[in-house]
Amino acid sequence: MSEALLTVLKWCLLALLYLFFLRVLQATWSFSGSSAGAVASGSSGTSRRPRRTVDRPNKPVFRSLRVLEPPELLGRSFEIKGEATIGRAAGCEITLDDTFISQMHARLSLGESGVVLEDLGSTNGTYLNRQKVTSASVVQPGDRIQVGGTILELQ
Repeated sequence: MSEALLTVLKWCLLALLYLFFLRVLQATWSFSGSSAGAVASGSSGTSRRPRRTVDRPNKPVFRSLRVLEPPELLGRSFEIKGEATIGRAAGCEITLDDTFISQMHARLSLGESGVVLEDLGSTNGTYLNRQKVTSASVVQPGDRIQVGGTILELQ
C-alpha cells in the first residue's frame, strides 16, 4: 500500500473514533439531564431507622406511588398490587429512566405490618424520608421514597 493511502486511512479511523466518543458524550448528557445533581445525601449508614407498625391492618395499606421529582415526571402515578420492584430493567413493575437507579433498585411488598420497602443492593442506595434504607422498613401513606434522583410518595 502506498504511504498516502495509509495516511488517509489513519485520518478516517481517527475521525470515526472522535465521532464515537462524541456520541457517547451526547448519550450520557441526555440521560443525566436534571438528575445529575440529585444524588441523595443521607447518613453514613451507622444509625438504623426504627421500624414502624401499622395500627389498622384491615384498612387498605397502599394504592399507588406518585412521582414528586423530577419535574418532567411530576404527578405520574404507579399502581401497586402485592409486590413491586423499582428499577431501570424492563421487568420491573415501576420502570424509571434515571442513570442513578440500578437495574433492580428496590422492592415494595405487602407484609404483616404494612407496606415494606427493601433496597436490593443498589449502588446509590434507597432513602425513606431522607434516611438510608439498610434493612426492610415499613412505609406509611405520605412517606417519601428516593431512588436516584426520583422521589416517590406513597398514596
